[in-house]
Amino acid sequence: MATRAEFFAGLSPCAIEPVAMPSLDFSALDAPVLQVFRQMLAAVGGIAGAGSTLPEVDQFARSLLDGGSHVLSLVDGVTGSIDTSTVHSPRQLAHVDYTIAPARLGVAENGSVWIDGRDLPQRSAVFICEHLLVTCHAASVVGTLSDAMRQLGSVAGNWGAFISGPSKTADIEQSLVIGAHGARSCTVFLLAD
Repeated sequence: MATRAEFFAGLSPCAIEPVAMPSLDFSALDAPVLQVFRQMLAAVGGIAGAGSTLPEVDQFARSLLDGGSHVLSLVDGVTGSIDTSTVHSPRQLAHVDYTIAPARLGVAENGSVWIDGRDLPQRSAVFICEHLLVTCHAASVVGTLSDAMRQLGSVAGNWGAFISGPSKTADIEQSLVIGAHGARSCTVFLLAD
């Protein structure tokens, strides 16, 4: 039996081309938090709207419904087509086109939002949909993940996720695939307070 060193020494190096990453301007971390949040969210393929209000988000949701989409709204004041009180299994969400979920906070340094499990009827609600729409109060966007963790404190026995942009993977034949394991798009509505 070969030793670990012998095993790895016998492997030939892979000819893998490096993946081109978007150019990120990290000097922007000194800029206002919302500007950095928008820049980082865009860098990972997400979209940020500014100055949105709940009535505007609701109007957008109604236009999706008028177009025949199945909309799961988890935000009070935003219309959806699925009664969340009847959702007891992820299978009931298999046909969801859009999930509209509230974020407890946003993180500027990586363009992510914190989705708390207490706000979801099923954990899969934010992953099983084709498109994820998130509402986040502009005042709750913090600078760094460290700031976010201090603000969140302990999630004692609960569940939550930081989500940054649409689902992405590059492990399938070295190709970037959007939406392979979750939503194909992610839009964050920054709510003006």
